[in-house]
Amino acid sequence: MRVIDVLKENKGRALTGFVFKSLEAILELLVPFLMAHIINYGIHPGNLDYIKSRGILLFVLPLCGYLLALVCQWFASIVSQSTGTKLRALLFDQVNRLDLQQSQTLGASSIANRMINDTHNIQVCIAMAIRLASRCPILLVGAMVMSFVVSPQLAPIFIVGGLILGAILALITLASNRILAVIQDSLDYLGQVFAEKLSGMRDIRSFASQKREIEHFDRANQSLEDQQTLLARAQSLANPASLFVVNLLIALILYFGAPLVNLGALQQGEIIALVNYMNTILLALNVLVQVLVMISRGLAGIQRVDELLALKPSIQDPDQASQALDQSPTQAVAVEMKELSFAYGETEILKTINLSLAPGAFYAIVGPTAAGKTSLLNLLERFYEPTRGQIYFNGQAIQTLSLEDLRQMVSLVPQRAALLRGTIRSNLLMGKADASDDDLWQALEEAQAADFVRQLDGGLDAKVSQGGRNFSGGQRQRLTIARALVKDAGLLILDDALSALDFATEARIRSQLAQKPATVLLVSQRLASVLDADQIIVLNYGQVEAVGHHEELLETSPSYYAMAKSQKLVEGGSPVA
Repeated sequence: MRVIDVLKENKGRALTGFVFKSLEAILELLVPFLMAHIINYGIHPGNLDYIKSRGILLFVLPLCGYLLALVCQWFASIVSQSTGTKLRALLFDQVNRLDLQQSQTLGASSIANRMINDTHNIQVCIAMAIRLASRCPILLVGAMVMSFVVSPQLAPIFIVGGLILGAILALITLASNRILAVIQDSLDYLGQVFAEKLSGMRDIRSFASQKREIEHFDRANQSLEDQQTLLARAQSLANPASLFVVNLLIALILYFGAPLVNLGALQQGEIIALVNYMNTILLALNVLVQVLVMISRGLAGIQRVDELLALKPSIQDPDQASQALDQSPTQAVAVEMKELSFAYGETEILKTINLSLAPGAFYAIVGPTAAGKTSLLNLLERFYEPTRGQIYFNGQAIQTLSLEDLRQMVSLVPQRAALLRGTIRSNLLMGKADASDDDLWQALEEAQAADFVRQLDGGLDAKVSQGGRNFSGGQRQRLTIARALVKDAGLLILDDALSALDFATEARIRSQLAQKPATVLLVSQRLASVLDADQIIVLNYGQVEAVGHHEELLETSPSYYAMAKSQKLVEGGSPVA
């Protein structure tokens, strides 16, 4: 779906508002004409009855115009607000369907700008278009038409003046559009810089580099200011230029109109009407400039929103998903990886991985930094697609499973413990919405989190702030482990999820995990955490270097031996605790 499809859903309301505003503009055009008649046929000959009768119309016309404008405003608000609400919902749904790689390429700041700033600009554009895009052209064209009705001799002044004013405003609008495109890119970049500095504030302060980072931000901010200043300068030419041209045209009306009045070809009221129509053109053009600027921003927003909505996730459900697995998603999963390879762009991360994980067993993955451990886990849930090879769950290729069925079979505890704003209960229920309180407390007990949750005001209903910042790192990790345990999936993955815990707490959690019927896959940098695993998988430079128990790996894997020695688990270090 594109923005135009959302707009079509409200075309009836938008057209109704457009029509009511057009009628209001037509009534406004009649006022100078009526004033001319009052002057010519009422004030000049002293006809009081004519002045009274036409004076009532001068009251009725603005009143009717006001009522028409109210109706238009109501429809404009309804259309703009409903469109903005629908677009934000569509964008959020699209973001949830995008691949991780697509989301990372766009960047969180760019996505947020499209959902908030661009959507707001589209809303304002719609409201302005319904309220003023109809009114201004009618006033401009109508004033020129009425000038012919009042005085065909002086009407060419309006035509020439309209062409000059139109050319000036067209040039200013085109220049503004080009600058606006640059401003949107600058806003995205500034948002990315701000988000980066904010997330890295602790490191920035630790290295006392605030001054350098402030200078970096100031450069990005100054670049945005320069573009906005350039836009303001371009737009500031509109009012003085149009005012100069209109005043010149009024002078021409008076210059050429005075002889016609002396000759009796025109009356004073008609000259006043022409001057009023010229002022109407000036006001309409000034408003039109603002409308065009807002429409330009809205069109730029539409382009950026459509760009996001048009993205097609490369990871999708199969056209015809295979039949559901015979076993429940909560039963242990057998995992097999055949000739599995993966690359980020041109950089190969995983190379020809061949592994088999028996259902219900406890596996550990270890290896040096950048060995490809997290990338391998991402492939298991199809967050990314392998460049070569295949993954099988219970003998079935995961590409043949629907994404929902696949991810129901997996519980993930991520490397970075992340909680969502809400309550402890709402976070624990993410994987299993119908879990009972007993299920939640059991998971908290197994994750060694029950004690501190009981001490919180509200217990399970204790508040969780954004990202779980009102909890310590260890508490967040235990809550994310509990969340995964509540889901009770057949494959439990822990991506270095015990790093913030003390050894005693970690040992108790590992003991609980070993008793789970699920297949457990634990990634850890601490070899002491994986000594009791059924099998330890050593990854190095994206390849499986060795698979086995601790004693076997000390003999067969150089990198495992180096890690064990550095952690004092072999001769030359202290004994294993």
